[in-house]
Amino acid sequence: MLILGQIIKIHSGKYFVKTESEIIECSAKGALKIKSDGIFTGDFVEFENGVVKSVKTRKNRLIRPSVANVDCMVIVVANPPEPDLYLFDKLISTAHIYDIPFSIVVNKVDFDLKTANIIKENYKDAVENIFFVSAKTGEGFEELSNFLKGKLVVFSGQSAVGKTSIVNRLFGESKRTGEVSVKTQKGKQTTTVSEITERDGIRVIDTPGFTAMDIDIEEDVFPWSYPEFSKYSGECKFADCRHLKEPDCMVRKAYENGLINKDRYKRYCEIYKEIKEKDRYDKKR
Repeated sequence: MLILGQIIKIHSGKYFVKTESEIIECSAKGALKIKSDGIFTGDFVEFENGVVKSVKTRKNRLIRPSVANVDCMVIVVANPPEPDLYLFDKLISTAHIYDIPFSIVVNKVDFDLKTANIIKENYKDAVENIFFVSAKTGEGFEELSNFLKGKLVVFSGQSAVGKTSIVNRLFGESKRTGEVSVKTQKGKQTTTVSEITERDGIRVIDTPGFTAMDIDIEEDVFPWSYPEFSKYSGECKFADCRHLKEPDCMVRKAYENGLINKDRYKRYCEIYKEIKEKDRYDKKR
């Protein structure tokens, strides 16, 4: 008899499936493993006698990291390390394209309010929820915890911004945390396996290395991945407007009139150029 469960961990070719009553270690049919969309942490699957037989339809997914059915992507920001706004823009676009709700958490506000103000100014029209917290003191965690309850969450952002420390504070646990390199101000990666952990109704996919190198956005969809552009883009002269130098572009007009954050729009232009060059290079290969 087929049993329904959710993949909570994939490690060394084994799939750990949580049912209503227990966690079962399973293998998978070869055809499932070699498919391009494979089996992801967060997938709902049907299994029998310790073998995964099928994967249920997903509401969303990310390829790198390989996670599915995410309720919220939480982009964590802090200083140090120096915030990479280009990375945050790409993460927001990725979440928007893959239909994953997203929020920003600004950590370390106990000693750095400048970063909080920069993030608020850049993303107040792009992100519905921005939380300001301190994993060290616990400031802001009651509001964040209440928001995350009942959700399957994936944390993203630069290393050493405090993703693990935030999970520790939410769960009351002590996991390894990565120290910041003095020379590079980049953190040492501490998470090695994608795994769902749960406490008090909050379910977190603890996943390694979710950074800019994992983001792959196509040129045709990128112009539609900025939430704050949507109220203007429908009025552009051309349906496939790139919001750059096209005539009668309402997005660019909004930018010129101060209705769209100017720094974020300028980064949009740079990222679009980067994506276009990459697409052109890929087509030549």
